[in-house]
Amino acid sequence: MTTTGQPPETVTPGPALLEVRDLKKYFPVTKGLLLSRTTGYLKAVDGISFRVERGKTLGIVGESGCGKSTTAKLLLMLEEPTEGSILFEGEDIHQANSAQRKEYRSSVQAVFQDPWSSLNPRMRVKDLVGEPMVINWDVPHRQVEERMQKLLNDVGLSSYHANLYPHEFSGGQRQRLAIARGLSLNPKMIVLDEPVSALDVSIRAQIMNLLKDLQQEYGVSYLLIAHHLATVRYMCDWVAVMYLGQIVEYADVKELYNNPLHPYTKALMSAALPSHPDIEQDEIILTGEVPSPLNPPSGCRFHTRCPFAMDRCSVEVPETREIAPGHTTSCHLY
Repeated sequence: MTTTGQPPETVTPGPALLEVRDLKKYFPVTKGLLLSRTTGYLKAVDGISFRVERGKTLGIVGESGCGKSTTAKLLLMLEEPTEGSILFEGEDIHQANSAQRKEYRSSVQAVFQDPWSSLNPRMRVKDLVGEPMVINWDVPHRQVEERMQKLLNDVGLSSYHANLYPHEFSGGQRQRLAIARGLSLNPKMIVLDEPVSALDVSIRAQIMNLLKDLQQEYGVSYLLIAHHLATVRYMCDWVAVMYLGQIVEYADVKELYNNPLHPYTKALMSAALPSHPDIEQDEIILTGEVPSPLNPPSGCRFHTRCPFAMDRCSVEVPETREIAPGHTTSCHLY
């Protein structure tokens, strides 16, 4: 038996590049303008734990509003956690000094869903990709230029693209630029927040293959935030399933897709299109709406929509149990 929300130590041997322990993020809800007072808290992330191994990919999957993007912001230090710790190479980043935080920000980069928002439209490509190196590294301009050219080639672009602006590229090409910029500081981990969901279906496979090739070349780890199950299955080594701010299932990607345990995971799988039209799969229809994180249900948070709910589900918080080697779930059925 393991601590709630935390994968067992036997899941992935060896020291993790990044380890999250009981991470929480509550946003205060206030009322009034001049004399505002806090009336409650929106529990966006509520006690999650996971590990990201060196050179591996962890996927976090779930419906919109489950806390995936807030988790990404916490890892990128765009938000301060309410409780919990984020350990990077064994050091708690929120207890680190300014120099250590700067080093962490260089080591953990991001590629966002919409490259229109993340790329400055007034900067040429050579400046977009080279700017992080100029700011963070004390190296000659020629060295910055050489690395910029190599990164463009690595992501499938050419040297003549360096003098163009982002609006002169297609959506897939802009995402390649965002990836090149993310790799510019030679990071140890990249947070991929829905990196292909805004792209045409014909381009998604190209970008996913590119990310996997770059992972092999640079040895970088990925934390993939996604809701598209096929993307997660293709890209990831491990998967964490989130519901209403909590991780309800955690497993190796093959184990999760071959043997989903939690009713919510099964419902997600049944809603996805099968890989072949002849494949028959059970359809699980969830009733009701997703509860508000302002006032989450007592007990198991999924019990209000779960087709297998029992009386104890509404009052007892399920513990996270290891059902198979490296496969944990939080459900009273087990």
